[in-house]
Amino acid sequence: MALPEEQRAAPSAPPPVLPLKYWFPLLVALLVTGAILFVSEMSYRTFSQTRGEITQAMAFQARLMELEKTIYEAQAAQRGFLLSHRPEYMDAVKASIAASRPVREQLRDLLPDKPTRERLADLNELVTLKISDLELSLERATGGDMEGAREFVESDKARDLAAKLRVSFGTVQRAATEIVHQRTQRWEEAMESSRTGLLAVVALNATLIALLALLLIRDTRRARMIEYVHLTMADKMKREVADRTAQLSSLSEFLQTQAEMEKARLARELHDELGGILTPAKMDVNWLEGRLGDDKEVATRLERLTRLLDSGIDVKRRIIENLRPSLLDHLGLAAAVKWHVDETCKSANLDCHMQITDALERLPPDVEIALYRVVQESLTNVIRHAQAKRVDLLVERTPEGVIVELKDDGIGIADIEAAYRKSYGIGGNRQRLSGLGGIVDIKSGTGKGTQVRAFVPLARVQPS
Repeated sequence: MALPEEQRAAPSAPPPVLPLKYWFPLLVALLVTGAILFVSEMSYRTFSQTRGEITQAMAFQARLMELEKTIYEAQAAQRGFLLSHRPEYMDAVKASIAASRPVREQLRDLLPDKPTRERLADLNELVTLKISDLELSLERATGGDMEGAREFVESDKARDLAAKLRVSFGTVQRAATEIVHQRTQRWEEAMESSRTGLLAVVALNATLIALLALLLIRDTRRARMIEYVHLTMADKMKREVADRTAQLSSLSEFLQTQAEMEKARLARELHDELGGILTPAKMDVNWLEGRLGDDKEVATRLERLTRLLDSGIDVKRRIIENLRPSLLDHLGLAAAVKWHVDETCKSANLDCHMQITDALERLPPDVEIALYRVVQESLTNVIRHAQAKRVDLLVERTPEGVIVELKDDGIGIADIEAAYRKSYGIGGNRQRLSGLGGIVDIKSGTGKGTQVRAFVPLARVQPS
């Protein structure tokens, strides 16, 4: 029989996305974020306003000093003209008077406050009187009354005006300095207020972090109680990781093989294509040089073209040898390693000593290229990092397999395991040789140099 509607079990509500115990800290976090934004915005506005006021006051000071300098320069030029009658002094007076006008206009535009405006008005009146006296004395002097001009300059009225002007300049300058000081103090007070506000917000945030930490600690304890449930899943995941690691290793070996094949193909194409371009070009240039004549400019250009072609051929050779050493394919591991070490040590100014088995037979191509790359990578690391002066290389054929060993007298490696993790070159060498059943072992210590030893077993080094 069906149950009445009111007796039917109500469907269970879905669990909340976030437990209620976390909502309060999150709300507080939102409030803290809002408070930080508010304090930052208010501080920015206050700093911007105060900075503008300080900049304006300092600009006012600079223009005031410029005006004072201009007036004193005009006064000095006036005295020079009255004493020497040289026209350049009169030009200097006129130039100073002309230069004072825009400065006075700028000062009016930069007026900081009302008291300073009043002082600046008094100063402007004195400056106007001073300029009038300068122009009047010059008019008398140019009119031939030099004595009258001198008496006017040395009069009590002129001296009194100069003294008042000096006092007025000092008064306005002190007022401007006081304004800069006051606004700088406001800047410092605003910074202190901002700092206090931020400290309060940080304290609130620290409280929030403590609350969240308590909640997390409680949840952690609860999680530890049910941890044993996941042990089976953890074992399963370990097995899957091991399988994936094996797959990745296999893929890495395949990619390295493909990369070496691609490098060999690219080296052949570069040799054929660039050789087919550069060699005929060099032959044509040599043909032209034999039929040149006496044109020195053409001879110079042909000589430069010859050098460029030689450089191109050298670059082609280096690129090809780096991609796939031709000696390795034609003469085998011993010759290729000897040539590479010789060339690298010469260019790096290293003292190299090599001991290579004379009777080393040709090895399978994958073994030769793998051991060659070990030497190449190890020697590159010596040059880049070891600060070594001497390198010793051993290539030995033993009943068990082939050994390649490279030692240097450099600064050594402090942490071998970290080097294994961080160096892709070392990791690539280990991966190459592991696919051949071989190993790479590195021994080093601070100040003791580094020894890289690679070994490929007999089963993989049978003659090809």
